[in-house]
Amino acid sequence: MPKVGNYVQRDYHNRFSSQRKSTWSDYNKAWSKRREASAQKMQQLRNVASVFNSIGVQASQANTVFVMQNQGRVGAYANQTAAMNRVNVLI
Repeated sequence: MPKVGNYVQRDYHNRFSSQRKSTWSDYNKAWSKRREASAQKMQQLRNVASVFNSIGVQASQANTVFVMQNQGRVGAYANQTAAMNRVNVLI
């Protein structure tokens, strides 16, 4: 504690602080909870990203099918399945 002159400053508020002292296990438990919460949030973000990705793929495939149906022909490909395979490779 700092000393001013002959007077030693005392922490008079120490008696009002919690009597329970923190330990390393408390520290580790608190960080474990934070890591677990962070992992759950990241999993939720991954799920949302996966949903958006699948929506994008389905929309692209549907657009390709729509365009090909409106052309009235499959083009250089033998059938629609071969054309869809081409779409999957490009994505």
